[in-house]
Amino acid sequence: MATSPTHEQIDRLSSLPDELLVIILSFMPIRAAARTSVLSRRFRHLFDAVWETSPSLEFISRDFPHRRTSAARFVTMAEQTLLSRSPSQQLSSLRLELLRYLKFSSSESDSSFLPFLFIKARSLGVRKLTIEGCGFSPSCQTLPIIFSITSLEFLSLPRVVICECEDSLFPSAIALTNLKNLSIECYIGDPHRLNRLLSQLCSLEDFSFELGNVPAFSLFNLTIRRLKIILSGTKKNNTVMLTLPSVELLHVQYDGTLGLPHIYGDVPSLKKAVLNLSFLRKKDCSAVAGLLTFISHAKELTMLLKENDDEMYPFPVLMKQGKDLPNFPDLKHLNVTMCFHKYNFKAIIMLLRHALALESLKLVHKVSLSNSRTCARTENDWRSMLPRNARKVFYTNLHLGQHSKEFMTFVGKQCSTQVIQRHH
Repeated sequence: MATSPTHEQIDRLSSLPDELLVIILSFMPIRAAARTSVLSRRFRHLFDAVWETSPSLEFISRDFPHRRTSAARFVTMAEQTLLSRSPSQQLSSLRLELLRYLKFSSSESDSSFLPFLFIKARSLGVRKLTIEGCGFSPSCQTLPIIFSITSLEFLSLPRVVICECEDSLFPSAIALTNLKNLSIECYIGDPHRLNRLLSQLCSLEDFSFELGNVPAFSLFNLTIRRLKIILSGTKKNNTVMLTLPSVELLHVQYDGTLGLPHIYGDVPSLKKAVLNLSFLRKKDCSAVAGLLTFISHAKELTMLLKENDDEMYPFPVLMKQGKDLPNFPDLKHLNVTMCFHKYNFKAIIMLLRHALALESLKLVHKVSLSNSRTCARTENDWRSMLPRNARKVFYTNLHLGQHSKEFMTFVGKQCSTQVIQRHH
C-alpha cells in the first residue's frame, strides 16, 4: 500500500513555476543565486534567466582565482551577461570589484572593456553604481562616461586623483542631475575642481569623501544634507573650511598620523554630529576643541575618541590647556566613548555644565594598553574615573533643570576624590 508523502517530504519549491522562481532568485545576492545552479539542470537554466532579468548585478573579480585566466574569464562573463540583456530589462544596481581583474589584465583589455561596460550600463538605466578595487587617474577615459549616466542616483568611486594639470578628468557639463548620494576618495591637487563638480550635482544630498595629505581645503554646497569626511592627516597647520547651509548630519573620521586639521565653517542647520577620531596626540587638542566649537549648536553628539598608543601619559583630549569648552545650548543627547582618565573626565564635567538641555547621557570607558609601544604606560594612569570606577554609565530622561548642580556633584564626585598615582 502506497503511503502519502509527509509534510517534510513535499518539495514545494520545485512545484513553483519558472517565472516565479526567477523573481525569487533575482532578489538574492548574485553569488547566492549562483549556488542554486548546482541543484539541478532546471535551476541552472533559471540562473541564466536571472542574469538576464535581475535588477541587481555584481561582478566580483576575486571569484576567478586562476591568475592566467582570471581577467579573461571575468571579461567574458561580464560582457556576455550585459550583451544578452534586453534594453527593456532595466538595471537598478551594478557593483564592480576589479582588484584581481586589473592585476592580471593587459592595458589593451582594460582600455576597451571598462568603457564598454559603463556604456552598456548607461543604456540600461543603471541607478546605483559601486566600483571597488581600482583607481582613476587624470588621464583616465572612463570617468567621463560614468559622469554621463543621467539615470544614476547613487555613485561610489575609489581613488580619484583631482589635479590642476588635466581638464579631461570630468566632462565640462556633468549629466548627473538625479544623483543623490556620492562617495568618493580624493587625492586633491586643485580643491576648486571638486567644488566645481559638486556645483553641478543639483540633487546631491549625501556626500562622503576621503582626503589624503591635502593642502588647505574648502567645501561649499547648498544641497548636501548629510556629509561624511574621512581624514588621514594633512600637512602642518592646514585647515578645512565647510560652508554647508543645508547639512543636518556631519560625520568626521580621522585615523591618520600627520595631524588633525583645524575644521571651521558654517553649518547652521546641523542637528547631529559624529566624531570618530583615533591616533590623537597632544598637538591635536587645539583642533579637537575648535571642532567642538564649530558644532556646538548640534542637538545630538556622538564622540569616539582614542589617544595614540605612543602617548605615555594621559592628556586632556577635548580641550586646549587653559581654555574653556563652548556652550552647548541645544544639546539633548550625548554619547561618548573614550578613556575617562582624570583629565578627560574633568573635561566631560565641564561640558555637562554647558549642556543644561541634556536628556540622555552615555559614557563608555575604553582604553587599549596591549598595543602600547612603551612599557612605562601603566593601567593605573589610564583608569576609569566614572562613578564607582565603572566602564559604562548611562542616564536617560535627565531634564536637569533645577537639579543640574546635584547631578554634577554626583557624576563628578570621583574626579574630586581620586588621585592618579603616576609610575615612572
